[in-house]
Amino acid sequence: MRAAAVLVALGALMMLAKGVLLIVTDNDRSLVPWAGFFWNAGLATGAVALWRTVRRLRWLAAVGGTLAAVGFVGSLVAVGYLVTGTIPETDDAPAAVGASYAVLAAGTFLSLLAIGIVIARNRSLAGRWRWLPLGLLAAQFPIFIVGGAIGEGIGSENVADGLSLALTGVAWTLLGYAMSQSGSASAAAT
Repeated sequence: MRAAAVLVALGALMMLAKGVLLIVTDNDRSLVPWAGFFWNAGLATGAVALWRTVRRLRWLAAVGGTLAAVGFVGSLVAVGYLVTGTIPETDDAPAAVGASYAVLAAGTFLSLLAIGIVIARNRSLAGRWRWLPLGLLAAQFPIFIVGGAIGEGIGSENVADGLSLALTGVAWTLLGYAMSQSGSASAAAT
């Protein structure tokens, strides 16, 4: 689970960096494909660890891993376009880029839902941390509402977007931290 935690944290760092750079420099860097790349790699790795260690809902851990793999493919397509010089956030980006973002997002969040249910049910993360994956899903829309309200209040779309992205990065950082603390908690899960 610790390898999964590192990958999730790297994705969180990408999202946090994107948000902070947008607020501070008004420069919208294309880091979402990289965040998705690391998040889905981490979720897939975590799903494999869960599948190996849990007894209840083992099939759902496999579904979560499969969904993370689908999200990973979407992120690879987006990263591929980015590496070849196509900026995904521009209007002239091919339709495949938008589709890759949709696949990336759907794979990430559906995988997090499946894995979150397995973690909560099997107590694979210690104490209240077991609710963090599902809490992250529940908090995502409020994060964007709060970021948007603050940005609107000060009259800056970059602050609205950047703050939402930075807070998302912080939330995923907490998930990475919780996963890193699991140690043998997943091995002791029933």
